[in-house]
Amino acid sequence: MSNTEQLVKRSGKVAFMDVSTTSIANFLRMTKFTEISKSKNPTEYSRTYVDEDGEVTDVTGYSEEISYAFDLYKGNLVHQKLVNITDNELTGNDALVKILQVDFSKPVGSGYEARLRTYSVVPDTEGDATEAYTYSGAFRKNSNMTIGVATMSENNTKATFVAQQEVAEYPVSFVVKNSTDETAIEGAKITVDGVSYLTDATGIAVVLLDAETYSNITVEKEGYTTQSTVSVTVTNKAVLKEVELVEAA
Repeated sequence: MSNTEQLVKRSGKVAFMDVSTTSIANFLRMTKFTEISKSKNPTEYSRTYVDEDGEVTDVTGYSEEISYAFDLYKGNLVHQKLVNITDNELTGNDALVKILQVDFSKPVGSGYEARLRTYSVVPDTEGDATEAYTYSGAFRKNSNMTIGVATMSENNTKATFVAQQEVAEYPVSFVVKNSTDETAIEGAKITVDGVSYLTDATGIAVVLLDAETYSNITVEKEGYTTQSTVSVTVTNKAVLKEVELVEAA
């Protein structure tokens, strides 16, 4: 049986920023960044019902945030845009940026799957390193996400984006339990479309997915029999998916 799993490298998902001062977008690759890491920041609603034991928690929304840090380079238009926002303490629409995230692991025709979203720039610190002048902060979600196709320039430094549709992502809560006593399994790995997530101490991993049907989801944990054909259908609301793993003989 062949192994179809393939590691997705960090460099395979690349961010581009629109640095244009006109209505015509100019997406340039975000280079010389030492950090571009995404957090979903879920909003939770917890309560206890009088006829039930324990607390019930639902995820009601997300406030996506991307932490960033870069070494300042002269002539880098992306850096220049962020420095202008930071140094001049710009606010409102003047502090918004459009970021295009291109997934080189998902080719589409002559381009690649890409997602575009507008973020507010929230600066944090600058100049806290001795080797280079640095800036850091966060990009915080300011709009819905648009999915489409990005085509690259010859050297992959510029991107052209063609939007297909505005999409919403919905939380899928995977709950992984022991099939024998239904205890939570911490550290179970859930792999959806080549991306893996680990369950927490309560056996839960919350994954944001587009509205479609996903099959061949893999759920595995050392000491248990792997499930490789788990499926889930996401429509227009949050989904709870329970998975039971059988202890290996």
